[in-house]
Amino acid sequence: MSQEEPVTTPRWTPELAAREHLPAINALYDEIWGPGRPQDYLGWKLFDAPFDPIPPAVAMDGDRCVGVYAVVSTPLVLDTEKVMGCQSVDTMTHPDYRRQNMSVTLARFCYAEAERRGFRLVYGMPNENSYPMFMKKLDWVHADEVVRWVRPLMAPARLPGMLAAPLNALISLHARQGRDGGATVSPVTGATRFILPHVPPAPARCAVDKSAAWFAWRYAAEPGGNYEQFILGDPDAPDALIIFTELREGGAPILLVQEWLAVSAKHRLAAMKALVALGAGRGCGAVVLYTNDLQAGVLLRGALFFPRGGMPLGLTGFGAFKETAPVKAGQLVVLGGDKD
Repeated sequence: MSQEEPVTTPRWTPELAAREHLPAINALYDEIWGPGRPQDYLGWKLFDAPFDPIPPAVAMDGDRCVGVYAVVSTPLVLDTEKVMGCQSVDTMTHPDYRRQNMSVTLARFCYAEAERRGFRLVYGMPNENSYPMFMKKLDWVHADEVVRWVRPLMAPARLPGMLAAPLNALISLHARQGRDGGATVSPVTGATRFILPHVPPAPARCAVDKSAAWFAWRYAAEPGGNYEQFILGDPDAPDALIIFTELREGGAPILLVQEWLAVSAKHRLAAMKALVALGAGRGCGAVVLYTNDLQAGVLLRGALFFPRGGMPLGLTGFGAFKETAPVKAGQLVVLGGDKD
């Protein structure tokens, strides 16, 4: 962190970014979160969503980007109507420019553009540092909790080896019982053609509009994305589809589920059990899924998933839609890839 004294008089201006700002934006990401984030990834995330993308609001001091507030334009189904909303994803301020109300200013600047375009709402999962700002200064409502569901596939690391070995064998044997010989698994590439199951209408008031176009941008177009597609049934008319990624960050890998669609609850549960069997066969330590969907939670318990904490789901409506925003628990449902 810089040792310079914080700037006391703002000399930055808020504006909507353009692609030519990417190098400056990337430099700020490197400053705040460390290097290693490819610039083409930021271009995809911040500018390339094919759903009326709202550019990030940036604070520019000359040629320097010293603050960013970014949302991802997200198609929604709200009360059976297809509308546009956005997910709040990145908020950051250069260390030398803190305590100037920059993040709030940029967020409001961004929201004004979203409202001008007719967007209905913004949602997100703020961390503990940004939570007070969203709730107190940006008029968000803490609507729900997004639960981290975990299906363990290995004994806890703290268990002695003489106990862990037989328990691991038992866990693996049970997990593999969900195997489905009709399942197909393939890597997601830029050429992947997504055919989605005919999913029953969600009981929630609001959810992300799961279209082939959404899948193509969210998974096939992501630079450096490492997703796989798991299908039950005929690939041209699937009974169930799961998008997942295998995370390897030390220790046994984890299967992180991003999408989980099926023509019925029965097929949805069968697909998850089959994915668990796949994870066991790969030597994974767990299968993980984030969601606040209560119906999904019931099925996950049936597949021996356990809730392991979570994160707040907050949102606010724009303009005339503020009063009717889905701010009560269960009214807005998110799952896996619906969060950044």
